[in-house]
Amino acid sequence: MNTRLCRCIFALVALSLAGCGGSAADSDAGGSDKVSAAVITQAVHQGSLPDVVSAYGTAAPAIDAASTLSIQAEGAVTQFDVTAGTAVHRGQRLLTFTLSPTAAAAYQQARTALNVAQAAREHTAQLLAHQLATRDQLAQADKAASDARSALDALRKQQGDGRTMELLAPVDGIVSSIAATRGDTLQPGAALLSLARGGGVLVSVGLEMDPQHAPVPGDKVTLVPLGAGAPVTGVVKRVAGMLDPHTHLQNADIAPDSPVIAGMGYRADITVGQWHGWLIPRDALVEDGTAWQVFQVAGGKAVKVPVTLVGESDTVSVVSGTLDAQRPLVVVGNTQLEDGMAVRTAEPVK
Repeated sequence: MNTRLCRCIFALVALSLAGCGGSAADSDAGGSDKVSAAVITQAVHQGSLPDVVSAYGTAAPAIDAASTLSIQAEGAVTQFDVTAGTAVHRGQRLLTFTLSPTAAAAYQQARTALNVAQAAREHTAQLLAHQLATRDQLAQADKAASDARSALDALRKQQGDGRTMELLAPVDGIVSSIAATRGDTLQPGAALLSLARGGGVLVSVGLEMDPQHAPVPGDKVTLVPLGAGAPVTGVVKRVAGMLDPHTHLQNADIAPDSPVIAGMGYRADITVGQWHGWLIPRDALVEDGTAWQVFQVAGGKAVKVPVTLVGESDTVSVVSGTLDAQRPLVVVGNTQLEDGMAVRTAEPVK
């Protein structure tokens, strides 16, 4: 009794399944009794996709763009007009520097020495006119006056001609750091502040070694700030020929096309080439464990097409293979398909 009941139930289930799949299979597969699969398709076409290498780094002044400003005189900074990070223009006042009494006295001594040398030269010239001095003595007086003038000019260039002097920005740029402290007595040539020339800020990134996808100078770059701010474009300026001993990465410098903020972290998306092939959604790819494949639809049936993955972005893959541009590509429902399986297609995705 139980055996007969089980057989009846099995038969009912089989008939029910056949009834559910029969009409769709007959419509798509010409009367076949195979169950059909519902899929969504879209057209397939060839094209290209940028081959992008991403790296991370920080914006900083280039070595040849940074300069340290100083005054060749003893004294102290009595006023700062800028702070680290301030953008400045050429000729803008950066700070006020007051000479020490010793430096001021040295300038006055140089002026006095010049006045004395000039007076001595005039006196010697008068003596020579009365034949009371020789031409050699006049030549020596001329040299003494010239030396005194040179010494005063040198001091004037170094420390001006007053007790205070203003340090002006030599170029447009950004104050990268302040080295001196207001009020401290500084020796001649002591660092006061550092200035990065405008347009001299680079983004230095570290790259994983990959000879097949290695950036070269001139490659286009998109710099995405790791924080607030809009992306900016740029180009690779330099690629190191050796690995950094600390990070074991290959350093590269990127010159931005517009100003970037020194100290800001950036992701650099470097376009090192182009991938060419069939452009398909990533979800259209199916992996069988050893290789990639896609499914197209022909005559109401799924056609498996082996492909090779060339490259990909977040949403698009580039593949090579014997795809048919006239056959729709399955983009949804492909994981349930087998080669030759009947399918029911929805409207292609536009």
